[in-house]
Amino acid sequence: MKHKMRYSKNCKFIWKKLVPKQGQADNLQGEMLRQIERLRHEARNNGNINWCSDFEFFCDFLESSLCKSDVLNSEEKTAISDILQRMRTAGRFAEKCHNYEISDEEFEEEFEQRDGLAYVEDYGYDLITDAIGAFYEKYPTPIPYQANPDIYR
Repeated sequence: MKHKMRYSKNCKFIWKKLVPKQGQADNLQGEMLRQIERLRHEARNNGNINWCSDFEFFCDFLESSLCKSDVLNSEEKTAISDILQRMRTAGRFAEKCHNYEISDEEFEEEFEQRDGLAYVEDYGYDLITDAIGAFYEKYPTPIPYQANPDIYR
C-alpha cells in the first residue's frame, strides 16, 4: 500500500529550514520530522539493531503531539497510533533479540508472527510524515521545542 503525500512541499521546507544538521530541533515541527526520519533510518538501514529508549520516546512523542492536536481526524489519529505501536512492538522485539534476551525457540515463534525485526513499510512513515506536513500547514510559525537532554539520537 502506498500513501499519496499531500504535504510533501511542507515537509521539504521543514527539513531544509527547521531541522538542524545535527541534534534536536528547537521547534516542534522540525523535531517531529527529525524523529520520524530517525525511526525510518533505524528500521530500514539498521534493522532496529540500535533500538533503545530514544526510539521509544520518539514513538510516544509523535503519537502525543499528532494525536492530541486538532489537525487530524479520528481515523487519521487511529492509523498513526496503530503504526507507531507496530514500530514499538518491532523495536522492542529487535532489542530483545540483539540483547540475547530471547531464546531461539521464542525467536522462531515470534518471528513467524511478525514482519521482521523492523517496521519498514513506506506507507506508515509517509502517513506520519504527511501528518507533520498537515500540522505545519495549520501551524506554519515554528512552535518552540525544548530539547530533551536524555535523547542522544
